[in-house]
Amino acid sequence: HYDLVVWSQTSWRWLETKLIELGMLTNVGYNFCFVLDKTSMFAVRSTKRDGRSYNHHVKPLQIIWSKFSTRWGPHNTVHIDDLSRNFALNIPSGLKVTAYYRKKQSSARRRRDVELLGLGRYLQQLAESQCDFSQVNFGLWQDVVSGSKTFDETCRVRPASTAAAASKDVKMRDDEDTKTERNDNGKSD
Repeated sequence: HYDLVVWSQTSWRWLETKLIELGMLTNVGYNFCFVLDKTSMFAVRSTKRDGRSYNHHVKPLQIIWSKFSTRWGPHNTVHIDDLSRNFALNIPSGLKVTAYYRKKQSSARRRRDVELLGLGRYLQQLAESQCDFSQVNFGLWQDVVSGSKTFDETCRVRPASTAAAASKDVKMRDDEDTKTERNDNGKSD
């Protein structure tokens, strides 16, 4: 159902080593389109909850969306990461997962770590839903997996299944946002 991209905050040398060690590059079960390393990231300044600002690197999906606009965009991209700051420029596309340190965890804890199994079920539902991904609240994915919410409750709009309809829906929302801004003060900002 998915085209996969690995985007790591490490150098290419270490990224390649990790992917080979995990058997991900040679496994026919994965459909990797490409791999990006830290050289495709840049620093931004954000504000912490306590009001202090800090610099950090981000994974700007716009790089991919601009280069491959006919294939990928906000309507069909989900950015899965254990660091939410990595999708600071693409918050609606971000789905936060728990970090997994396979070598540092006890064997008992590794046996209890089933988050990826739930994530797999969720991504299957997402693929089958035909939702415009930009309309899905990925922050509720664990609620869907646990059964406390249905998938439909996390998808704000259920557009037609074609890319053209999804594109039209995004354009309509942009027009509505512009109208709302004009109605607030009677003038265009």
